[in-house]
Amino acid sequence: MAAIPTLKEGIRISPYREAGAAQRFLLELDNRHFLITAKSRALIEALLTAPATPDQLERQYLQRSGAALPADELIALAAATLPAALFSDAAPAARGNPFTISIDLLSPWYAGLLTGRLAWLFKPSLAWSLVAIFAVLHGCVLPAAMHAAHEGWSGSGGTRLVALLLLSGLIHELGHTTACRYFNCPHGAIGFGLYVIFPAWYADVSKAWRLQRRQRAVVDLGGVYFQALMLIGVDLYALASGSPDALKLIWLVTFTMLFTLNPVFKFDGYWLLSDLSGLHNLHRQVRQASAEMLMPLFGRARPGARSPVLYAYGLLSGAYMLYFASFLVTEVRRLARTLPDALADSLQQLGAAAGAARLADAGWSAWRLLGDLLWPLVIVSACVMLAMKTLRALAGLRSAVVHARFAA
Repeated sequence: MAAIPTLKEGIRISPYREAGAAQRFLLELDNRHFLITAKSRALIEALLTAPATPDQLERQYLQRSGAALPADELIALAAATLPAALFSDAAPAARGNPFTISIDLLSPWYAGLLTGRLAWLFKPSLAWSLVAIFAVLHGCVLPAAMHAAHEGWSGSGGTRLVALLLLSGLIHELGHTTACRYFNCPHGAIGFGLYVIFPAWYADVSKAWRLQRRQRAVVDLGGVYFQALMLIGVDLYALASGSPDALKLIWLVTFTMLFTLNPVFKFDGYWLLSDLSGLHNLHRQVRQASAEMLMPLFGRARPGARSPVLYAYGLLSGAYMLYFASFLVTEVRRLARTLPDALADSLQQLGAAAGAARLADAGWSAWRLLGDLLWPLVIVSACVMLAMKTLRALAGLRSAVVHARFAA
């Protein structure tokens, strides 16, 4: 008989608050979360008592599950079904970090001070009233904001807009953490990092898994809700003053709000759809569903149909990816036509200003040169990200097809 495994300390198990026929539980360890069945919970709790003999393991499992299983079978089940990260001899799992560089700027304690003072903004009657005000104001100002976005962007104005856009990102993350606080769910730090070359904020709301589905959906929407509150003030200022910079800021923030709500990438829209539908690991499920649709090609019966939400998500994701790819192709072609002349002009002005020792003009020319290079860098990074995501999706689909074809 194999040795009785020992589990790590710090494991926390709680009911998973989700409607459904099969009861599941949420397991937390080192800020990682797993959904487990009632049988797995009974086995884990039995192992956490550190049974010294097979008889003790069998008794502990019987007390928690009401089922009698021999110790060798329980040990085999633990090895086959429990996450490897739970065992004491497993190396600490390195959590995937999408950021090239990241730093926590607001510790959980300081972030908690802010969210404690702002949680009242999530009272339903107040929130719905504020959303209605935002919808009316934003509908009035958005056409002018879209027009202003196509006008010229000055260097100094662009710098201010970038700073305010970054501030709106902080407000967005504060919205997620404040929603957690409203539901008495602990949250972590708020920080800032570089996602490839893109500056981005982040917030640790991983413990929102403890909440009910509708509450998690509110946490998902908390970021754009707080940005909408910010835009109420900006909309009023733009309507009163007609400021082009305010209108451009409105367009920028609106664009980021819509982009973060797209469900293809694992942004707020993805988690919102997952929480509202009750479907988890949407990307993996779409690959599995696609593989199952190919089963008849291998002479095998296709399994039962999955949720219609999953098929709709797969179709919309594919359409979005095609649109995104076509947008990148168009931008690459445009840059191929315009970028060489723009760079040559900026370099010529920079050289002339430097040769004449006009420091102010040289600085402005250097700034313009950086501006010329920024959008091409964004496009190149987006192309790389899309290519990597497509390759991963194809590799995952191939693996799912192989598994579906040869599964017993």
